[in-house]
Amino acid sequence: MTRKFLILSILLLPILSFAHGGEDHGESTKQVGVTYAAPRAEAHTDLFELVAIPQNGLLTIYVDHFANNQPVNDAKVEVESGDWKAVASAAGHGTYRVAAPQFATPGNFPLVFTVTAGDLADLIETTLIVEESSQATVLGNLPSRSGWWWISASLAVLIVGTAVLLKRFKSSQ
Repeated sequence: MTRKFLILSILLLPILSFAHGGEDHGESTKQVGVTYAAPRAEAHTDLFELVAIPQNGLLTIYVDHFANNQPVNDAKVEVESGDWKAVASAAGHGTYRVAAPQFATPGNFPLVFTVTAGDLADLIETTLIVEESSQATVLGNLPSRSGWWWISASLAVLIVGTAVLLKRFKSSQ
């Protein structure tokens, strides 16, 4: 009886290791980063907040009111980076687009936006950083496919082993 309990305890012990909370153990752990699928620039002032995303030769600009996060519709959005200047056209729901193929190449691009909406006007500065490889990498600490296979196989063996031991334990009584 004690031997069966010991074997069952050893088989179930790894399950307890998964019941670990997110406590702080003193040392800071390395943060897992998320790289977006597309490079982006973000900025805000007291009046507006914006996100600019270059993709497929266009610069898409999302403009919201900073106070209530409502989209800024029917605004005039001017953008400049170095010698390049352009006026973005409205695409609806606080979204504006402008042709900007130069942001497809890697580099740091200082951007200055002038947003005029009714009697509100603001100047917003940010930097767009386009890296060599801007492919999406989300949560790099996740196990690979082979890692998931080993985890699944281990759990299956654990479940089968527990079922066999429980069946033997019931039949011996």
